[in-house]
Amino acid sequence: MNRFFASISILLAVLVGFSSCEKVLDIDLPDAVNGIVFEGYIENGTFPYVLVSRSENYFSPINTAAEAIINALVTPDSVFITVDGVRTAMDKTCLSELSPEEKELALEFLGFESFPDGLDLCLYLKFSMQGEYGKTYRMTAYVEGKEYNAVTTIGQPVELDSLWYKDELPIDSFGSIWCRLSDRVGTDDYYYMWTENLTEGRSMYAIDGSPSFGDRLFQGETIEFNFYQGSNLANDNGNPDAEPWWFREGDTVIVKLGIIDRAVYDFWESVDAASNLNPFSAPTPVWSNFDNGGRGVWAGYATTVDTFVCVLNP
Repeated sequence: MNRFFASISILLAVLVGFSSCEKVLDIDLPDAVNGIVFEGYIENGTFPYVLVSRSENYFSPINTAAEAIINALVTPDSVFITVDGVRTAMDKTCLSELSPEEKELALEFLGFESFPDGLDLCLYLKFSMQGEYGKTYRMTAYVEGKEYNAVTTIGQPVELDSLWYKDELPIDSFGSIWCRLSDRVGTDDYYYMWTENLTEGRSMYAIDGSPSFGDRLFQGETIEFNFYQGSNLANDNGNPDAEPWWFREGDTVIVKLGIIDRAVYDFWESVDAASNLNPFSAPTPVWSNFDNGGRGVWAGYATTVDTFVCVLNP
């Protein structure tokens, strides 16, 4: 939501600037294509869930953020997951049905610190199903009389060889985490990375920069690289001491590495390419692994987790 409002603010500033020119420009903006958007995930050891919404015209007027959320959410007729030939219906679960403790846990799981009062968020999930390595999962959703399908795989995991901390800005004790990764020989691998800063109470977010990457340039090799912690600007609590990207010496951090399939990688790469706040840049389509005109992603992750304390090596 913050990214959207930032884009609108920049656009308004430019339009105000142009209004001081003598020549008036009349621009006909094309109507947006109305589409159904899916955001579904399944990971080894966790249950699957999906949120369904409707795409909105970028230039459509918005009265309030709450109204925008209400208008965007869509309730599908039914959602199913098929694995090993067995088709299972997902259950509709809404925040309003949960206890305060369950709601807090659910929002943390989804990456939210809060949700607007008076609004309800409904997901389709299946607590009794757990993601497994080496399994392929087909999602089938029926929404407003149309059928949508997408397939994803939880592959075999890859573990990081080692982790270490470097003090990049010694004056302020700010730094980054470095890692060593041995890529598998003979396979095309695609990765995704997250961090969770336990010391700062920061939830699990994708690392800053490019959380998704492939092994095209280092297939079968061992590489070393550094990364910075992810930050959800929508949940920024205004703490003046918080650093959006740097780690601090003494931080306890959970580092998660995921293997994703090519379709999920293509989706995240297209999302990164489209996340340009310049209103004059050429539009970039976001890739989807759904058929029948569906948008969004059904993503499987094969993950491994390391807990690491940011201390300098002697």
